[in-house]
Amino acid sequence: MLRMGLVGLGSMGRGHLTTIEQLIADGADIKLVALCDIDPKAFGSVEATLNLEGMEKADYDFSKYNCYLSVDEMLEKEELDLVNVVVPTYEHSTVACKVLNKGINCLCEKPMGISLSQCQLMIDTAKKNNVRLMIGQCLRFDGTYTALKNIFESGELGAPIGGHFYRGGSAPAKEWFFCREKGGGGLFDQHIHDVDMVQYLYGMPKAVSTVGRVVRPGSGYDTCATNYVYDNLCVHTSNIWVSNEIGFSWGFRADFEEGTVILDHNGFRAFNKNNEKLDIKPVHDKSAHYAEIKYFIDLVANGGEDKINPPEESMNTIKLALAEMASADNKGAIVTL
Repeated sequence: MLRMGLVGLGSMGRGHLTTIEQLIADGADIKLVALCDIDPKAFGSVEATLNLEGMEKADYDFSKYNCYLSVDEMLEKEELDLVNVVVPTYEHSTVACKVLNKGINCLCEKPMGISLSQCQLMIDTAKKNNVRLMIGQCLRFDGTYTALKNIFESGELGAPIGGHFYRGGSAPAKEWFFCREKGGGGLFDQHIHDVDMVQYLYGMPKAVSTVGRVVRPGSGYDTCATNYVYDNLCVHTSNIWVSNEIGFSWGFRADFEEGTVILDHNGFRAFNKNNEKLDIKPVHDKSAHYAEIKYFIDLVANGGEDKINPPEESMNTIKLALAEMASADNKGAIVTL
């Protein structure tokens, strides 16, 4: 049985805790033995603030776990096989490398980091210690986006022509999200999902052109729109963080030579070029976070190649996001990759 630790009990960390407890209840061969957070109040009842279905839990029985206020102490005292790191973005590389340097496999929340040097250090540290590293780009495990990926790989609708991916929602409350050097703003926290999907589905573009707006002084781009330059594709993304509570929305339209796939408020649909609806349905047995954590546990337990979410691709996602930020800094100038 694998022994697991969790670092970070903010809203997302508590969501991960809920998911891990559900995995254990479903028979996963793991034991969650240790939790860590620098705030002692985290080990109590806190109102959940997530907008993720299935992760909205406030109360936990923390007496079941060894609880720590220091990640160094946790790593020193516990014998762990894997650790789930869910700390603020600017701490991802530091905490993940502490875990990896102890010879422990690490699943770290997205985004991988704010700089390419942080990302490369994480990859190098994992390789040096012969352990696994995976970043929580959860859309790669979402049933809807998995169905779209399968269409790309099967070729059943022909070659891709292009696509548009978008998301919009209320900004989080904590101030570090709006510090360009710590959280990267909406571009790095929310938009990063679609950035990851672009390179996952279409491959790395030759260049990007991004326009954006900094709504909160000091933030990264809270709204942005990007064109990705390929030889024979038209791919576009858009993102917006707002200060109201209207809610979260997301979706895509992916066009192929022989049809179109759409996700919007009407759900997921696929059509051929004759506008006939196809019998393609995404599988949503569990949440994307559930599938993501289960996948990582299985990799650690059974070995094998990570064919879905290797850390080198997560680093490419950060490379793309940094290029978008550089383009936005220069009013949409083309930035080559």
